[in-house]
Amino acid sequence: MEKVCDVSDLKEGKMRGFTVKHSYILLANVNGRFYAVNAICPHMGGFLPIGSLKNNIIICPVHGSQYDVTTGKLVKDIPTITKLATGGGSHDLDSFPVTVKDDAVFIEL
Repeated sequence: MEKVCDVSDLKEGKMRGFTVKHSYILLANVNGRFYAVNAICPHMGGFLPIGSLKNNIIICPVHGSQYDVTTGKLVKDIPTITKLATGGGSHDLDSFPVTVKDDAVFIEL
């Protein structure tokens, strides 16, 4: 487990990107619980922490694909010309276990 931040560093309803063991991770605080997923959108490489978080849904800043931060599941894929031309598109994000101990947030990769 790697310490990412203190609980007080990430307010409820907010998300932030971190580098953990050479991986970009998005950490979100949803209703006082912390969740961690890949920070890079699998479709076109958008940096998800600069997107938006609405309740438990992350919206990619590049093409608007939407993911459930509590599970990493893709909930809405936005068609694009690139996706139609290549057959590629978004898919689920990897999610990682999060532990809160002594007011610190830890992620297990």
